[in-house]
This record gives sequence, structure tokens and C-alpha cells, in this order.
Amino acid sequence: MCASVINQINTDCTQLSSRCKPTVTGKKYINTNNCDVMNKKTNTLKRSQRRRAEFTATTRIADRRPSSMRHSLPPSLLLLSAAVLLLCTLEPANAAATASAAAAANNKSAREIIGNSSVDDKTLNPKVAAPPTTSATQSTNCTVLIDGNRETREIGAIWVSSEDACDIHSCEQDDSGQPREAITKVDCGQFYCDVDSELRPQPGSCCGECVRTKCRFNDTIYDLGQTWHSPDGCTMYECAPLPDRFTVTPMVNVFEKTCAPLPLDCPREQVYVKDCCQQCRGSEANMARNNVRLPELREENGDIWTEEFYRNHPCARECQLNAAPMTCRYNFVVEWYETMSKACYGCPQNGTDCARPHCVLGDGIERSVMVVNRMMPGPAVEVCEGDTIVADVHNHLLGDSTTIHWHGMHQRSTPYMDGVPHISQCPISPHSTFRYRFRAENPGTHFWHSHTGMQRGDGVFGAFIVRRPRANEAHAHLYDFDLSEHKIILQDWVHTPGVSIFASHHHSRGDNKPVNLLVNGRGRFYYAIWDQVKQAARAEARSNAPSLRVEENETPISPQTAAPPTTTTTPLTFIVNQAENKDPLDVAPSQIELLQPTNESGISNMRLRQSNEVLRLARVAKHEAPQTNNNSAPTLNSDFTKATTSVHRTKRALDDIPLQHMPLQTYNVRRGFRYRFRIINAEFLNCPIALSIDNHTLTAIHSDGYDVEPLEVGSIVTYAGERFDFILNANQPIGNYWIRFKGLMDCSDQFTSAFQVGILHYEGAGDEEPNGVLGWQHKAEGIELNAMNRGSGHPDSLTAAEMTALPIYDTVPGVDRDALKPVADYKFFVYYDFYAKDNPDFHPSDYYSFNDTMGSTNKVYTPQLNHISLKFPPMALMAERNNVDDSLFCNETSLAQQGIDCRKEFCHCHHVLQVPLNSVVELIVIDEGFTYDANHPFHLHGNAFRVVGLERLGANVTVEMVKQLDRYNLLKRNLDRPPVKDTVTIPDGGYTIIRFEAYNPGFWLFHCHIEFHAEIGMALIIKVGDNDQMLSAPKNFPTCHDYMPMDGDDDDDDGGGHSTPDGGDDSNNSVTTTAPGNSAYVTLSSRSYSLLSAFFALCSARFNHLAAAVGLH
Repeated sequence: MCASVINQINTDCTQLSSRCKPTVTGKKYINTNNCDVMNKKTNTLKRSQRRRAEFTATTRIADRRPSSMRHSLPPSLLLLSAAVLLLCTLEPANAAATASAAAAANNKSAREIIGNSSVDDKTLNPKVAAPPTTSATQSTNCTVLIDGNRETREIGAIWVSSEDACDIHSCEQDDSGQPREAITKVDCGQFYCDVDSELRPQPGSCCGECVRTKCRFNDTIYDLGQTWHSPDGCTMYECAPLPDRFTVTPMVNVFEKTCAPLPLDCPREQVYVKDCCQQCRGSEANMARNNVRLPELREENGDIWTEEFYRNHPCARECQLNAAPMTCRYNFVVEWYETMSKACYGCPQNGTDCARPHCVLGDGIERSVMVVNRMMPGPAVEVCEGDTIVADVHNHLLGDSTTIHWHGMHQRSTPYMDGVPHISQCPISPHSTFRYRFRAENPGTHFWHSHTGMQRGDGVFGAFIVRRPRANEAHAHLYDFDLSEHKIILQDWVHTPGVSIFASHHHSRGDNKPVNLLVNGRGRFYYAIWDQVKQAARAEARSNAPSLRVEENETPISPQTAAPPTTTTTPLTFIVNQAENKDPLDVAPSQIELLQPTNESGISNMRLRQSNEVLRLARVAKHEAPQTNNNSAPTLNSDFTKATTSVHRTKRALDDIPLQHMPLQTYNVRRGFRYRFRIINAEFLNCPIALSIDNHTLTAIHSDGYDVEPLEVGSIVTYAGERFDFILNANQPIGNYWIRFKGLMDCSDQFTSAFQVGILHYEGAGDEEPNGVLGWQHKAEGIELNAMNRGSGHPDSLTAAEMTALPIYDTVPGVDRDALKPVADYKFFVYYDFYAKDNPDFHPSDYYSFNDTMGSTNKVYTPQLNHISLKFPPMALMAERNNVDDSLFCNETSLAQQGIDCRKEFCHCHHVLQVPLNSVVELIVIDEGFTYDANHPFHLHGNAFRVVGLERLGANVTVEMVKQLDRYNLLKRNLDRPPVKDTVTIPDGGYTIIRFEAYNPGFWLFHCHIEFHAEIGMALIIKVGDNDQMLSAPKNFPTCHDYMPMDGDDDDDDGGGHSTPDGGDDSNNSVTTTAPGNSAYVTLSSRSYSLLSAFFALCSARFNHLAAAVGLH
């Protein structure tokens, strides 16, 4: 109240100037809630009349005019002022409370509270002394100094100092009745703002000004830019600033969900509601597609062979709070298939044909693939937390077994569904079906993939997204949309099946370097496109040589009739033999400069340089529309930064398929909204991928199923098996932007320079491809997250260990605070490198040992953990655990106790680390880094872990050095909210420390996620708990084992197997285990084991009876 009245006084003083004289239009009054001058008749603010009433020097100076222009204050106003000041002096607490109540009730902006001050708090102005008076007469004016000028003020006058806005001056009488100038300090401690406002400094103001900066909706406060949804998810609200305002004024925008019209011919029973909109289930499946009849294998509610079925799957829904979980059923048919098959019709010339069912694109070069439901990636599984997954996997392969691992699911109550052959289950043999059934308990971004051989690299993988209600998403306020189509599934790509590359690399001179990358199963092979352009250039030059433009100081190119370049076909690549080709037009890729195309397509759109200059980057041409005329030369949009023509030649790849027209993955956004993207790295070779988006930053919020504190970065590096979620703010001008994928390590410019691009398409932009230079050497701006082979402390990069987990995981089993105690219960040093050993699989010592003279390209180094290669057991270890003696397990300690030195000889055994249930385990994983400058991602099954440390110590390091650093407490460990992951990289010449609580009993694989390494033994098994603490196998669970009967066992059956007493066959009950470190075998049949156990039990019972009898006597 005091502040409001003083503001009124101050405002009235200002209005007494010539500019504020009352007009005929109506008397003005003061709105004391916001101190704005308002018109009484209209009760509306006028911008020209809007004047903030503040205790400012400007207000006081405006009133200080020549006497001819000044007006005296009315006596009634002076008396009112004195009364108010006296009231504020005597009852400061009540005044403050009144002002606070008024502020809370009206929720207005500018306000200043004069602090609790009494007469004693007031000070006399030292610059002015009261004039002497006599008893006969007393002065009624104060003589004061204002801006160095002596002036008089009547008793009761109030003004503000121009030197200090917090000084309130007044002329009052002292105890003797004499006038004096008193100064009252404004107490800003009583100054407050409402919950939706912030205190902002204001020039000339003492305490500043309250400015409303937030939105209040249903008693909830939202920040500017924040969005939220209605409980049913059908309406989105946004706190946004009012347009066309000089100051930011928050308002709430309301967006109702727009639904596509329901097809008129949709049957009533096929109508369902998804995301607040009515949709027709299987509408695409019910439409005729050029009279092409699809395979007969169908679900009850749709066609499993189309992506549309999985987009409309009943479980792919908006997750709601307290909603009942669903049972989500899927049929997976695994089979060999072909890219660019006959199902693709006229793709890529006819773009719509590329979206046909069964059309697997790749990069346009034909090759055999292994796929699920004739899709690559396979069907997307999108469910809500708590749903039950029922997936029937039908093996239609021609002689190959398979399994499916649900990467990211810990299988806490269903350990037999983990999908690791010979650990959690037997492989699924051809012509058979295995049903996976488990609960989706770990929300986040995951994926499923084959865990057998090279099948993941050949195409057996797909997205597995587990969502939860938006109210339970920690970062839901940071994004507006989480769309199914915003998945980014990455894979490294070669043009022959993975097993062929594996055999060529390990048994001959073939390499293991990916030549290309794919995004969601599609992309362009730019180096093959260059080869097409080069061939077109030669053909055009021979037919029309004068049309070539010769640059100054360049040798003219004369037409020649040279034979086409000779080719050689290898299991890996198609190579142009430059040595045998004498055509002067056969130049390297770096010698081609691509120019913007004209309206006419042809060879005149480019010029060839015959110079020593290596042109690393070229200007990008806009992509021409697809043409069906095969006689026109293709136009290229890219530059090639690697001088290679490493192309796999097939019957159609370079002759019939215009590779430059292969479709790229496109992601659609609308300007002004924020989108959650999910990255899944499904690679199978050593090719980390850096992702960046032109002109956009990425806000990383999630990794491997666990949220982290948001990090704004320029690019994100992912390794095989990792997942990252980021938020993209579509705040750039409407257009199209390159999404860039840059291959590292074996995909770097030292080898293949593999790269790929996608398109970020803003709604309203055209169909043309983005401008900008393409090539491997593009360098993204900003911080690089999860950088390769770097430690902490770099200003331009962050390691995975430098992320920060959210506090909610301090109570999650397996990674809670117990896992972060100062000293773990069990600590293991797991070190590895590539070793020069006579691995009997690749270098049998009797025929061609590693040290034989055969050339370096024929030598294969063996990757091992602690110099041990894991040998998988012949049975499913989890189910048959009681038939395996733990003494047959090996590790570095047990082998040393047997006198076996694995550093000098090749060790191949069941490598197992055993830990008690609920113990805290620490693994210090070390990459010694002597043989190669490599990088390895490691994945743990059955448990997540905390990444408590990650450092690179040098080009190489030894385990002894790391142990010594640990003894002196020199290994960096962060035990304060380290990130939670299930896959992490190990820097070359460095280490990564992970911690977890072994809460999940069972046998769990810990392995390098590069298939070439894991399949030859770069893995170990962690046994958690005792056998009796593990869950029993499901009823009728499949078994597998060796069949190696002893000599003479089949004499009575003429080779037909043993006949059991119940008429069964005992031939499949033999279990073989291998002793570690040597080739000796111990064979014991299940029947013999049971009879022996019964015999000992009987003996034990008889002994107990005998002992009891002796005791009685």
C-alpha cells in the first residue's frame, strides 16, 4: 500500500508537467498494481500514455522545472502524503504485508517496497543544516541541496535522489518542531516477484522490476519454449512469447492434433485409435499393389511383410499412465535374399518402386543378404514398458542356424531368452521355430540382432524401442515429438556376404574394411557413382572429343580408340586396372572437378584435369530428376576424397542401375518444433561413425537405455552396439540440410574413406537435395561426444565417462549406489591385444605357422582377452550347467596354477569369471595397443554398468603398468553419478573402468562387439551366483550336445543307438566337456552320471543308518 501510494504521488508529480495536463477526453487515474497511466473512460492503456512510475531520478528531474512551469501540489495531496508516511513509519510490517498481498492478488509487474524503517532509521542530510529559528516564528520549509542547487521544500514533500535511487527524501519536523530533510533507505529485501516473474535490473531503479517470464497453466509454471501435453496426449501446449512486442510477454499456444482422414472404404472392424486419431489397420496391405500377391504368412491382424504393419502394430502406441500392459506378438522369418531384387521393379528410376514390399535397397549394388521378413532393417518392435514380447523366429535359412539377441534387455526373470548360442540357448536349426517370450523391462532405445556368425552384418537386425508414459520421461519437457520415423539405424556395408569376407581375411589376403555405410538400409555408393561418371566421360570423349574443354596450360586430349579397362573380380571388390589401361581419360577421382549442371545433361557438365593437383573437395551439383533414358550421362552431386575405384562388379550393378538416383534416407521436421532422434549402431566391423547435421546442434539426452544430463554437442560418435538419443531443434530457415555420417578407424581415409548422407527436410522446403560439399573429410563444428581414442579433459571432445547420469538410477538394481562404493568386492583386469600366435584355426604350426615366410598380408594376429580365446561349450551352458564341472572353466589364474603360460602358447577354453550373487564387480578393461592403432567396443549381457573411468595413457600400455597405477591410486575413478551404459569403447593404449552389482544370476557374455573378433574368441563369460540360484530352464526347452559314444557302446544295437529301459534312445544324452589348456577330453553320459549319483546317495543313506545305530549302542 505504501509503495503504491508513493508511486501515485510520484506519478502525479510527473503528470503536473505541461505534457501531462488533464485533457477533455477524460480524467486519468493511476492503476496502483502496475503504476501505468490509464484512461478512465476506456480503461485501456495507450502506448503514448504508458509511463512506468518508478523512484527514479528522471521522474524527479522532470518535476524540477522553472517556477513558471511548475505547479504546486494540492494541500489535500500533501496531507495525504504526510499521513501515509506516518502510517508507513509506525506500521512498517503491516504496510509490507499489505503490499505483498496486493502483489500476490494482482500478479502485476513493477513494484518497490519501502523497507521496515522507523523514525530512528531516518538520517539527516549532512549536506543541509536546518536554518536557525526563533521562538516567535517557525519555518515551514526545508532548505535542501538538489544537484548542487539550493532549493526549498515544504514540510511533507517527498522526492527521490538523483544520486541514489534507493534514497527517499522527505521534509519533516523534528522533535522541536523545526523542519529538516530526512532520508529513508528502500529495503530491497522486501522486494519480491511472483512465481511466474523474475527480478530484472532497470536503469534508474533501486530494486529493479518484476518481469513476467513464464506461463502459468492449471497452477503449473512453464518456461518459455517449454511444451506439454494434455493427459490424453491429443493436445499440445506451448509457452511462447507474444509476437510484435518490445518486451517478452509469455502466452500459451494451443495445438490440437491434426489427424489424417480415415479411408472411406475402411471396414468398421479395422478402425482403431492410435495417437488420438482414428486409423485403418492394414490399409496398405488391403490395397492391390499392381496385382502382386504377397506371401501367405500373415498375422491375424495384418501383413508381416510390410513396414506399414509394424507402424500400425497395436503395441506401437502412446504409452499411458496406469494402462494395462499388452502382449505383443511378432513373426520373424529369417532367410537369404537379394538386394535390388525383382521386387524393386523400376527402382531407382521410378522412385515409388523403391518403397515396394520386399524391395531391399542397400546402395544399389546387388549382393546376397540375410534378412527378416524381407526387410533391412528388419521389423521395428515398438512397445511400452511392461509389455510382454512374444516373437516366433522361423529359420528358413539354407543350412545355417541362427538366434536373436535382444540388445539392451537384461532378461532378469527370463535368462534363457537372451539369444546367445551355446550360452543361453541352443542355436535355432534350419526348418525350426523358436519362441522368445519376455517382458520389456528396460525403457529406451535398443535393437534386436542375430548373435550367430556374421548374420548381423548381412542384415539380421532391427529397432527395438521401449517407451514409457511421457509423464515418466525425465527429458520430456525438452522435446515436442518422439516419432517412430526418427530412428537412425547405422550399418557398415560391404558387397559380399560377411562369411566370405571373414574367410578371405583369415585364410587369405582379403581385408576387413567396410567400403560404404548405410542409413536405415539405404544409401549411395559415391565411389561407384564416380566410376560410372568416369566411364561415361570416356565414352563421350571417344565419340565427341572436340566437345571437351581444355583448360589453359593443360595438354589437349586427343580421341583414341582404346579398349575398355580390364577388370579383375575378387571376393571383395571390382578394381579398375589402371596399369593396363592407357586411356588418357582414365584419371583418378581426385582429378575430377564437378561443376553445376546445365539444363542439358551430358558430359559437358564437367571438365577433366590432367595435373598433379589433388582436388580434395568439389562443388556439389544439384541432383537432377531421375531419367529413364539410359543414354544420358549421369550427373554427380559429390566430391570423392579417396582415390579408389574399389567397386564390386555384378551383373547389373554398374550397367543397369543408375546409382546416383538411389534414394537417401530423409527425415521430415516442421520449423519451430523439437524432435527426439534415436541412433542405433548395428555395425559388425570396426567402423565407428560420427554423426552431425549441417547448421544444427545436437542435445544428447540418452545412451544405451539410460538418461544423462543434457549435453549440447556438434557431433556424436557411436560404436558397434551403442545407442544414443538426441534432440534436434528445428530452428533454422526452412530448407534441406545434410545429415552426415563419417566412418572412422577402418573406414577412415587411411583405408576406404567410407561416408554416407541423409537429408533433414523442413516442411515447406522443395525436393532438391541440400547444397554443401560432400566428402569424407567434412569436419563437424562443436564438441564431439564419445570421441574415439581420446581421454578426458579436451575442450573439443567428451568421452562417454564424462557424461553424467540422472539421480534416479541411484536406486536401480545393478547400477545403484551400492555399485559405487569406494572399493569393489571383486576386481578383474581384462587386457587384450592382437597377438602373433600359432592359432590352429588360421596358422597350424605343422603347415603354415605364423612365423613362416609368407608375406605380411597373409599373417593373421589373434585377438584375445588375457591371452585366452573363448571356446563355446557344445551345449546350452545355462540349461546344462549341472552337467558341467566348474573345474573345467578356465581363467588366467587357474591356467597359471596348472603351469600353463598362455603368453607363449595358444590357450582356448571356457573362459569364465565367477562372482557371488549381489557382489559389486569392477572390470578394468585395457587395450594394450601394440599391434594396431585400433578401437574396440565391449558389451555386457544381463546387466548394465557404470562407466567410472576412461582414459588414454599413450600409444600403447601394458597391464603391469595399469596395475601399478592402480596400486598407487592413480587410475581416475568418478563415483559421483557416472553414466550408465551396456556398451562402451576402450581407447587404444588406455583403459575403461566399469562397475556393476551382479544382481542377475546366470551365465552372461562379455565380448567385443566387432563380429570378426567375438566369433574367434575375444570374449569371456561371467558366471553370477551358484547353479542353484539360477532359474530353471523352461519346460521342453531345446537341448544340444556332442554325440561321441565310447568304442563298443553300440555293439548291441547294430549302430542304432542305445536302447533305454523305457524304450527310448540314449544316443543324444552324451555331454562332452573339454579340459582347459590342452586337448584331452572327459566324456560322461547323462545316464551314467544319474546312476552314479543314485549309487552315492544310497551309500550315504546306508552310512547314516549305520551311524545312528552305532550311536544308540
